[in-house]
Amino acid sequence: MLLTKLRLFLPSLDYQVSIRFYQEIGFEIAWQSDDLTIMKHHELEFFIQNAYVKDWAENTMIQLFVEDIQQFYDQVETMKNDYPMIRFKAIQEEDYGTTFHLLDPAGVLIHVMQHVS
Repeated sequence: MLLTKLRLFLPSLDYQVSIRFYQEIGFEIAWQSDDLTIMKHHELEFFIQNAYVKDWAENTMIQLFVEDIQQFYDQVETMKNDYPMIRFKAIQEEDYGTTFHLLDPAGVLIHVMQHVS
């Protein structure tokens, strides 16, 4: 069996706010309905659901690799006034690489990592 793609489903506390947030960090809408949106950036794809369960949202973690973590962090920092619910920590060096943690508008933890070839 050859596996070809994996898409995850993320919750949204406010569906339109989550869609807009992910667009601002670099994703585009590939497909949309009243309850689901496929967000896409090159080969990366995931669903945003028009659904929210606090325990689900606060226990979901994804890892996002970026080419330039400082540039991405600076971009997120400029978004904090438009998205007062997001939270993020400073960039730090860990044994496994350069990272920072970002909570999206629904409380999903995005573990942002510097991509290393």
